[in-house]
Amino acid sequence: MPRHPRPLAPAAVRGFTLVELMVTVSVIAILAAVAVPGMTALINNSRLNGQSEEMLSSLQLARAESIRRNARVTVCPSTDGSTCTSSTSWSQWIVRGRDNTTGTDDVIRSNAAAGGVQISGPAAGIVFKPSGLIDAQQVVTVCMPTTNPSQNQRVLTVMISGVVSSSKVNGGGTCP
Repeated sequence: MPRHPRPLAPAAVRGFTLVELMVTVSVIAILAAVAVPGMTALINNSRLNGQSEEMLSSLQLARAESIRRNARVTVCPSTDGSTCTSSTSWSQWIVRGRDNTTGTDDVIRSNAAAGGVQISGPAAGIVFKPSGLIDAQQVVTVCMPTTNPSQNQRVLTVMISGVVSSSKVNGGGTCP
């Protein structure tokens, strides 16, 4: 005669007790309280790095295009995405150069700063000569007005040679 399996005891079928559930929720709450500030810093740091890389890319493109076109190429602030404006706030910027075949200036690239990121640079922009050089060293600052991360600024220095270097700076939570 085949044996029937024993039915499970009532205690094994019940699941979690209220005490076990409350302990689990408490542990999750503590972990979340510890992780959220670290996540905020990680997200802000990623935004800053991404935006500074975008600006670095625009500066390197302008230098390369000035040499390729054998003409002046300018990286400058813009409000409409097609003309340069005289402002130290670079919430939008363009790379603009002369097209030697048509003899007109055209926009090579147009960019805008992501939400929460502020960019400042020379009001007249940065002009690369046909040799890829510039007249004087220039600085562009990519910043997020927050203390999380503490190094809330990325300073891009364009040397006279046209080479761009980047450094992280503690701005104390403020932007220039």
